[in-house]
Amino acid sequence: METSRTGFWLSFPVYAAVTALCIAPLLILLVYSFFQVSFVAILKEPTLKNYVRIAGSDTYRWLILKAFGSGLGIAAITAVIGYPIAWFIAKRVKVMKSAMLTLLLVPLYTGDLVRIFAWRMLLGAEGVLNTFLMWTGVIREPIGALLFSSLATHIVLTYNYLPFMVLGLWLAFEALDDRLLEAASDLGAGTLSAFRRVTLPLTVPGLIAGGMMVFVMVAGDYLTPQLVGGASGVTIISAINDLFGTAFDWPLGSAIAWTMLAILMLLFAAAAITVSRSTLGKALAGGEA
Repeated sequence: METSRTGFWLSFPVYAAVTALCIAPLLILLVYSFFQVSFVAILKEPTLKNYVRIAGSDTYRWLILKAFGSGLGIAAITAVIGYPIAWFIAKRVKVMKSAMLTLLLVPLYTGDLVRIFAWRMLLGAEGVLNTFLMWTGVIREPIGALLFSSLATHIVLTYNYLPFMVLGLWLAFEALDDRLLEAASDLGAGTLSAFRRVTLPLTVPGLIAGGMMVFVMVAGDYLTPQLVGGASGVTIISAINDLFGTAFDWPLGSAIAWTMLAILMLLFAAAAITVSRSTLGKALAGGEA
């Protein structure tokens, strides 16, 4: 009994900090999402009108769909690129593994703005890439679509969040027992068959974990679409920013934020169920891995 009380008081500051800094602001947003705005005053009379407005607005529905579509697209791209990188670091690198992982994370230390402006210097009309292509005679005029476009946004988002996908997959590959692949080979399975029946199923938890991290961060990215997206840079996050700023419609902004949060919670629940039902998930739950 005394041990449980000691554990409670030792963990109480952590629970208090999480409640005050994470849960409480979300609950305040939830409460405000049921209010309305009249001129410059917030009417604190509970209503569902904000959620009805979101559901009936083609613009908001499209922006939410666009955010989640971009998240899924970038997650898929980073999975294709990150899968062989994670495999190489986990299974082929022996001595310099820590150095490789550190190099993978180095760009994250520079900050979002530095990375974004570096890409603007690379993709701009007078940037490194256009200058090189014109110098080699491949093109006669700069390619304007390289910057301030949806293409530029997706290139930068892929670069920014690829390390998170690689880390999730690397952990899955580290947990993969090489003896299983040897057994599959002894039983007559070819390279593709072993990958499809052994490697891929056992690395799905890492794929889902990395994919969810990338998905959430891309869906909530504000700076990248604004600085390199041009006319395509309008996102649901920028709409929320405008509602909390110039439009002074905090209740509608809160309702949109909670709509996205609710969708993300459902996706996280589905991912958690998928991982828990996987072979690796059951092994981890049972303490066998």
